[in-house]
Amino acid sequence: MVYLIIGLALLFIIVPIIAVLPSARQKERMQMRNLARGAGVSVDLTTIEDPNPDQDKYITHTGRKIPPDLKVTAWRQQRKRARDWRELPEVSWCAQRNLDKSWRWPVDPNEHASDELRIFLATSIESLPDDVDQVEESRYCITIYWHEADKESVQDVLDFLKQCADLPLHKPVEEDEDY
Repeated sequence: MVYLIIGLALLFIIVPIIAVLPSARQKERMQMRNLARGAGVSVDLTTIEDPNPDQDKYITHTGRKIPPDLKVTAWRQQRKRARDWRELPEVSWCAQRNLDKSWRWPVDPNEHASDELRIFLATSIESLPDDVDQVEESRYCITIYWHEADKESVQDVLDFLKQCADLPLHKPVEEDEDY
């Protein structure tokens, strides 16, 4: 009987300790996020509105609608600003993934965006992993919202952010030729 009490006491001590240890998947995500932070990318846990909100998963078993929110990880790369950035027009854009894995542009890059950026977005957005839900830029910050499903896709996301941030954001300012 004494051994049974000692065994139960040890069980009550060891089980909570084991329960708080991170799982293999949590360790993998920590490694992915540390790699991103080492590359100068900030990582946040956030909630976005689902780009495909008309799904049955947003209805409870009682038939009540719930908000179409997705819990995702936001990887953010800050773009370097020009010295006269306050005088330049704001350039923002957003691309969202459809259920069929194609992309739609609720906010297209406006006419002030550079041609290099437009070409890069048109050709490179398809290279992002399938679990990326949304990519946007606003206020000189490029953000990728994704679920971090595959460790091998980290480098694709980091490359996209770096290449996008290295491109000029605005079209070159035309110099006045009246001088």
